Amino acid sequence: MSESELNKDKILKKLQNALKLSGFNVRRELCNNVIEELCKSKVNLTEKNTFEDFITNLSTSLENQCSVGQSIEKEHISKAVEIYLNSGFDRSESAFSVIKAFDFPKFYYDPDRKLYLLSKKKAQLLSEASTKPWIFIERYQTISQKTHRVFLKTSSMSDGHRFKLQTVDFLLTSSNISLEKTLILGSVLQVSEGKYYLEDPTGIVQLDLSHAKFEGGFFVENSFVLVNGLYEDRILTVSTMIMPPGEDYQESRPSFANLNYFGGSSRIPLKDSNNLKEYAAKRPDNILLFFSDVWLDHPLIFDKLEILFDGFQRDPPVAFVFLGNFISELHGSERIDNLKKCFKQLGDLISRYPTLLDNSQFVFVPGLTDPSTPYIVPRLPLPSYVTEDLMKTVPKAVFTTNPCRIQYCHREITVFRADLLHKMLQGTLSKPKRENVSDYITRTVISQAHLTPMSLNSQPVHWDFDYTLRLHPLPDLVVIGDKSESYRGTHKGCTVVNPGPFCENGFEFISYVPYTNEVESCAL
Repeated sequence: MSESELNKDKILKKLQNALKLSGFNVRRELCNNVIEELCKSKVNLTEKNTFEDFITNLSTSLENQCSVGQSIEKEHISKAVEIYLNSGFDRSESAFSVIKAFDFPKFYYDPDRKLYLLSKKKAQLLSEASTKPWIFIERYQTISQKTHRVFLKTSSMSDGHRFKLQTVDFLLTSSNISLEKTLILGSVLQVSEGKYYLEDPTGIVQLDLSHAKFEGGFFVENSFVLVNGLYEDRILTVSTMIMPPGEDYQESRPSFANLNYFGGSSRIPLKDSNNLKEYAAKRPDNILLFFSDVWLDHPLIFDKLEILFDGFQRDPPVAFVFLGNFISELHGSERIDNLKKCFKQLGDLISRYPTLLDNSQFVFVPGLTDPSTPYIVPRLPLPSYVTEDLMKTVPKAVFTTNPCRIQYCHREITVFRADLLHKMLQGTLSKPKRENVSDYITRTVISQAHLTPMSLNSQPVHWDFDYTLRLHPLPDLVVIGDKSESYRGTHKGCTVVNPGPFCENGFEFISYVPYTNEVESCAL
């Protein structure tokens, strides 16, 4: 027997004896599980103070769960160890949580106080017609107030004069004007074929784009832009059209005061939690894995997933995040039954890996053709009829909405399954070069502070829930499950990444390391 095995056996006997003295008869295999879990979390039980502190915490937790003398089961031990490892957290702090779109907090911007305030009005799926115009008014307010802040801070000329930000009515009150040091912020609107206008809450003006120079993103209908040029005869001849400036987290945060803008059980944002930062620092190698278009009816899918689970059973990730679509073809009336069988088969496969079952979360985000509300976002979770068999075998499975948010320690992640790139390329006023695509889609999403900065015809949205698609303040990571080739970009401290279709693109996925905030491309 090796020295490490002798030390482990010694600690095992010491743990069993200490628990017996506290009135708990715990089986040897459960004590062994405890030691393995603590070793993974780098808790050194050979230190006297650490061991005594652990026994005190464990005994208190077991007493709260069951009576002294009662048989101790695995679930009692697991919960007690989790409480010990998370000791020091406030009650509202959690190391990992998945937040559904319909649970996101809704805010509105108060221009007088220059603050976001929590909305008291409850959003509805079947909203009134008057709600629709507010989609773009609120998008405009979000972009306008952050653009003003950026202009005040950075937009000064070398001669000391600043660029001015104006509204459309500034033009409408003039007969002709050259916008040399003035930019107009508004939404691009196509009234008829090839006839474009710029619109904001103050008015609308026709655009002549024949000589326009486009810079920095995808300029699609209903996206917000900054333009300058020559206004004459009620037409603005555009010289330059650019994206609004992005704003990093630190600059956006003060307008939310101490409110929890991200969602979850905490009243305040967990991004600044020292407890959670320390928790992440003790686990620098923890990772989250993201997969898109995981077709459970693909002939090779379960062979590939078996290879994946075999590789991670010794060092399980925090979470496997699977994005739909979960079936490759429309199967008519048998589609839901086929999907149910596929999920049952997946549950049976996962149940063969007890280490993953105990240590990893399994998160499922529906795609646009999975059974739910058709093509409208946010989308409801997959129906329980489809998922109930998997839930029986995988207790840590989470079936969430599209989009959803994931909080791990102090990191904030937004997950969205949508075919964005194709729609942007189809509708943009200026086609980018192939090498610029990753940078352009990253800058577009971040500059627009929105996951679908396009018209409602391109991507239908539940009017009252458009706020669930906003990216303000920016999270650490935005995962977009796009059907295109994988792409990645970083702007203003936020990384936007597309894993690429898992079953169509060589079984590619991404690995995210929260401690270092780094993304790595992987493949099976």
